[in-house]
Amino acid sequence: MRDPDQKECYSLGRVVCHYSSMNILIAVLIWFVPTEWVIAQIDTPPQSTVIAMAQHFVQEHFMHESIDHYHIEFDIAYIHPQPQPDFWAVVGGFVSDQNIANTYVAALRLICPQFNKVECWRLDKLAINRAIIRNRGDPV
Repeated sequence: MRDPDQKECYSLGRVVCHYSSMNILIAVLIWFVPTEWVIAQIDTPPQSTVIAMAQHFVQEHFMHESIDHYHIEFDIAYIHPQPQPDFWAVVGGFVSDQNIANTYVAALRLICPQFNKVECWRLDKLAINRAIIRNRGDPV
């Protein structure tokens, strides 16, 4: 049995070689995928990081503002696309130590390229249970 990646050549007055379809696909992708798109995808934080930062700000709010809440368990969160680059709106839920179900909406912005550092994120807006807690920055 022949290796599928091995080229097969034959001659009809000139040498013609057939490569496997995988090699052709890779060549086409390398040729047509813009470099800027690949670089932009590398510099974009993963969704899990964006959600983790929003949850960090929610928990930080409760740790500094209320002595009644010291433990929070987060539920599933969703990211809503925003027209501005490096800006995300995260919607999710959490249960406090008092077993009270809560919802939150956090609008956060990446302000420096190191998205894995907390200090590179800024919380622009925060609403908990439909009450606006923080509202700074440009309108959403």
